[in-house]
Amino acid sequence: MKPIFHAAPVNPPFEDPVVHVRIRHEGRALLFDCGDLHRLRPGQIMDITDVFVTHMHIDHFIGFDTVIRTILHRETPIRFYGPAGITDCIEGKLKGYTWNLIRDYPLVIKVHEVADGLIRRSRFAAPESFGRVDGRQMPFQGVLLDEPLLKVSALELSHGMPALGYRLDETFHINIRGNELEALGLPVGPWLADLKTAIRAVAASCADPADALPIVAAKGFAAYGRRLMPDDLKRIVLITRGQSIAYIMDTSPAEENIAKITGFVRAVDELFCEAYFLEEDRERAFARNHLTALSAARIACGAAVGHLTPLHFSPKYRDCPERIMEEAKAGTGDPS
Repeated sequence: MKPIFHAAPVNPPFEDPVVHVRIRHEGRALLFDCGDLHRLRPGQIMDITDVFVTHMHIDHFIGFDTVIRTILHRETPIRFYGPAGITDCIEGKLKGYTWNLIRDYPLVIKVHEVADGLIRRSRFAAPESFGRVDGRQMPFQGVLLDEPLLKVSALELSHGMPALGYRLDETFHINIRGNELEALGLPVGPWLADLKTAIRAVAASCADPADALPIVAAKGFAAYGRRLMPDDLKRIVLITRGQSIAYIMDTSPAEENIAKITGFVRAVDELFCEAYFLEEDRERAFARNHLTALSAARIACGAAVGHLTPLHFSPKYRDCPERIMEEAKAGTGDPS
């Protein structure tokens, strides 16, 4: 399976925690946290459609200005998601500048704030000098973004203040069997992206994604002048479990918290997790509401995570980063 999500930390682990997720073949990217972004190219920032902020401490949010400055002329809106207070923080940032020359710019910033069991929606539009307009509220039931291709869920946490953890799931994965394409005399090409889009659109109302194949065929799907039959689609398309990623930062190492996070990230392919302190500094970890490297490892092991990527190390360990990595690996039983 060729992964559709290409996720990577933007910065080294002693710098601001940010994970950039490029979505293959979609010309689109997601951002988890919005700290220092100077390592991202302008083109990478232009592709970002959604930004998921854990909390608004400066090392998780200072990149907001960089994003807006880069995409200011863009027609596609950008969506920000975060915990209680994110709308006020974005409004405050925008009020820190004078916007008298942007009324012809198309950019719209959409904000989704999770607070008091609700998702509160607001917008800031360039033609209105980024004045705040509050929209409708809806119950928060764990999911922030739900599309045919992917779903992003959020978990409410605490860092001595409201914070969120995030999970990204591909709804299901569509594999194309190249040998069957060749046997049917069909070339690889852009039409396959159209086929995948058609399958996902239909699968949204099916109990099993594979049930979408005969429906797509019945509606009439053609490639290079040839109408594909249900048996054709069953030969060339294999539907499997989708890819999954989780992102957990800045939260307490309390046992009830560990259990809650473990359930949330269960069986993800990759977990990006803070490992701010060593276990020997556990008392300080509690005082500062940060996970230890061993806490991150326990979560990964208990949740049967495919791979753990520790991030966000305390500066106090700059001379011994290997100790954090060793503790995280030892906790997961990883001998490498």
